[in-house]
Amino acid sequence: MEQRTFNLEGTDNPEEIREIVSKVVEKVDTNHIYLTIGGKQQPYKYWFTIVTGDYANRFREEKEQFLKVFFGMYPDCVVSYFTPTQIGEQESAGTTFFVNNCNRENMIYTCFDDRRLAPFDEEVLPRVLNSSRAYYEKEIEKVRAFRKGAIPFMDEGNFELAGFMFHQTLEMGYRLAEHFLLGHTHKGHSIREHQNFIGDRSSTFGEIFPQDIEEDIRLLNKLDKSYVKSRYSKDFIIEEEQADLIKGSVDMFILKLEKHIPAELEKCQRRIDGQSQSKIQVPSPQNNIDKNPNQEPLLNKLRELEGKYCGTLEPFQARERYSLKLINGGYQETMLMITNLMKVCMMAIENPHGATKWLQEPDIVIADTMSHILDLMPYDEMEFLDEVRQLLLEAPSND
Repeated sequence: MEQRTFNLEGTDNPEEIREIVSKVVEKVDTNHIYLTIGGKQQPYKYWFTIVTGDYANRFREEKEQFLKVFFGMYPDCVVSYFTPTQIGEQESAGTTFFVNNCNRENMIYTCFDDRRLAPFDEEVLPRVLNSSRAYYEKEIEKVRAFRKGAIPFMDEGNFELAGFMFHQTLEMGYRLAEHFLLGHTHKGHSIREHQNFIGDRSSTFGEIFPQDIEEDIRLLNKLDKSYVKSRYSKDFIIEEEQADLIKGSVDMFILKLEKHIPAELEKCQRRIDGQSQSKIQVPSPQNNIDKNPNQEPLLNKLRELEGKYCGTLEPFQARERYSLKLINGGYQETMLMITNLMKVCMMAIENPHGATKWLQEPDIVIADTMSHILDLMPYDEMEFLDEVRQLLLEAPSND
């Protein structure tokens, strides 16, 4: 064990860390252990990230329970644990967590003789960065869209449905933060649970609603109740003042997302820039597309843009996410579906007939439908069209 424990020079108690590593390795099939040292702003002293072997489910649950109980004896320490399969799935979805937190510089144990064996080869870092940027851009737009969707309800005095939209904003935003800062996400809908889940490792996102302030506790309770009661209970009430306070916290939360997640992307970029430029170059997403050198330059560029932007009709493979596949004839039919859904919503708003057997809560059904419409919108493809238009304007007449 002694010869496999290293990089402890920056710790103030290396013997304790060696003891922790020794006990973990004794009980758990361990490939690597990485150590992140907390600063004054972090709620932990040491963060251990453990890469285990690939266990069958029944064994994995047993090992996870051991790690949870064992690290419970060290209140200044937190632990995350992943299998190589889990890391591969998260990397495919697009996250810089493992690049930034699981590298040779903070590796303190490996079962391999070669310390260079880390979750990622240096050659794949640019691809990880590109997929992570695309994931962030798509998800932050959804967060902003839900926040924007709350404003019409605020304006008409429907603070309960505004609360639901703010809840969805926070839930989606927390999942985005967890994806990049923790490497995995909490499965529940409770904002309190999300805040506690990330709070052990990030004070920034763990104190959006401080739990030592009575008013924030009440607001958090309202938010969690709004997920269900704003849609299905007529007795649920959110006061205007409460809605304004929640809106302020949501706006602050989005600003934090827009600051800290790009910082994670930039950290990954600096890591790539620090490698030999002759060895690693940052590719653009078009590198995955076969090019025909005999094709016209404009056509090649269009193929590159297609690979970068045209992804709405492809299946989404992120772990812990589920997609309802809608089979259609292409983007034109997709837009027809979106416009028809919007027309139905407009008709329901402009010609209200009250509740029916199948439509007991018209306002709630309309809000839910509009949120699904946002998910269907081909945001990236709109950017693709702008790029194509610009290319056509700049292209020579004989191109």
